[in-house]
Amino acid sequence: MEPSVARARLLSQHEGLRDRLGTTLALAERFRAGTAPESEVIAALDALRDAFEEHNQFEESLLAPMLRETDAFGEVRVARMVGEHSEEHRVFMVFLGGPVDDVVRGLADFIEEIAAHMEAEERTFLHPAVLRDDVVAIDHSGA
Repeated sequence: MEPSVARARLLSQHEGLRDRLGTTLALAERFRAGTAPESEVIAALDALRDAFEEHNQFEESLLAPMLRETDAFGEVRVARMVGEHSEEHRVFMVFLGGPVDDVVRGLADFIEEIAAHMEAEERTFLHPAVLRDDVVAIDHSGA
């Protein structure tokens, strides 16, 4: 897959995740107002966690080989991406695994952090200057 196609797919996924975040927040606000059942909120939070986990796995499998070939910083970018995804997963598990009332109360701030993470990815790993179709392969053999 060409890097520009991969970038477009991942950016599209980011937009879908942003939509899901907004929908989940709206549901959480309805729950706080007493007009949405807790079971719907729990299901939405589980689906949100699963969607991000699936996206991160896809993103890593797609981007890691491409980023390694971009320039001398490729390995550093891959390590950063994997590290950030590991930390994001840990935070998701801790935060979303808490009592529903606590999760709902902190959801707006949590979503702001996740949105900032995606924006940072778009400025770094997914930036057209990094993920380009015209990259010359780097010889990692040391020869």
